[in-house]
Amino acid sequence: MKKTVELSVRDFRAIKHADIAIDGITVVAGVNGCGKSTLSKLLYYILHETNAYENLAVSYFNNQAQPYFNLLEQMQYRVIMHKGFSSIGLGRHLRFAGLPGMEQADLFMNNVKDLCDRFWEYTRKTSGDYEISERLEWILRSTTRSSTSHSTREMLDMLILQMNDLLDEAKKINLERPIRILKNNLSEIFNTNFPRNIVLKEWGDPIIGEGVNNVPILHSVKKVAYIDTPMVIGMPTNSQQPGYWKEINTLLKNPPQRGYKRTINDLIKKNIQGDASFSDDFFDGGFKYKRWDGQEFDLMECATGIKSFAMLQLLLKNRFIDENTLLIIDEPEAHLHPQWIVEYARIIILLHKRIGVKFFIASHSTDMVSAIRYLAEKEKCLNSLGFYVAEEHTTGSSTYSFRSLGHDIDPIFESFNKSFLQLDSYINNQR
Repeated sequence: MKKTVELSVRDFRAIKHADIAIDGITVVAGVNGCGKSTLSKLLYYILHETNAYENLAVSYFNNQAQPYFNLLEQMQYRVIMHKGFSSIGLGRHLRFAGLPGMEQADLFMNNVKDLCDRFWEYTRKTSGDYEISERLEWILRSTTRSSTSHSTREMLDMLILQMNDLLDEAKKINLERPIRILKNNLSEIFNTNFPRNIVLKEWGDPIIGEGVNNVPILHSVKKVAYIDTPMVIGMPTNSQQPGYWKEINTLLKNPPQRGYKRTINDLIKKNIQGDASFSDDFFDGGFKYKRWDGQEFDLMECATGIKSFAMLQLLLKNRFIDENTLLIIDEPEAHLHPQWIVEYARIIILLHKRIGVKFFIASHSTDMVSAIRYLAEKEKCLNSLGFYVAEEHTTGSSTYSFRSLGHDIDPIFESFNKSFLQLDSYINNQR
């Protein structure tokens, strides 16, 4: 039977070979540096960028149109500064960030046309023969690639025409979804030419890989989030940090929605002895944790274990997580007491069983692996569970192959037990 999502990776970073299925709850285990985080990031970015393909088309337009934005900024400044003219309402989004989204395309171009008309009126009021300064003429002529025979009005019309052509190209990209745009974006993210031997399929059909010319629209995974540390909650983000940090904080800030599973929320509240929330109040906003005794704390100042559960709680209450969601969590046990590891695993199982959330979990913990395995069996959803273990491809090669284990977790324990063998070797060799 075809799996919902399958990721196949060959010879990428530390991964020699991996065929990973996402059909419910997928757990991968292995030593540090074996490629677990690489798999997590590949899944996240391929699925996220595919779902947000329109943003790629918008980014293409904005990158190509940057010289025009610089020109429009010069024109807007002249119009605003000229006596008798006020701001025409284009705002900073036009001057610095370009087109916000495809749905604003018509309004955007209307603003561009309006600015060109007002700039033309500015030249009429400042010069009887419709001339502009030598500097502005050079900027306008060089940007539109006009000849010296073109008048100012003709150059402004050329500006509008050229921007319309670029916008039509972006609309075509958004409609046809060529794979080259997605691959170019992934190449920038991973700082390498995106390999041909990385393939992602949905129910057997390739979404990305050899022979794919146009990116299909995903059906089973409409939403994806990646949590690699609970410490990121509420953290100010910048362009030097991973994009998924900003994304997860944006998702966590969404307001609660009706219809979320209150029984699961009650379990989370019981575990952390309180409730997490977010407020955008200017004076007293941010992420909050309200303990059962009524005391309220800044969530950023709370224990990392509380933050771990709070992230799941906030995503549950705002209904980001549903049957179309893949939640990727890297080492969820890292900040949890052994008892809370079991409770966290239980929440994962129940979110999948009762809501249909899909999970990709990378773990180093015998407690987490055991809890997921046996709680899934108890909740009668073992068929949705799959384990993988990373093994050295060849001894000393520093590359790893991921072996599918089905429901058998013994090989994972054998991998974890190497730490005890290492400890015994040190103890036995002491003098």
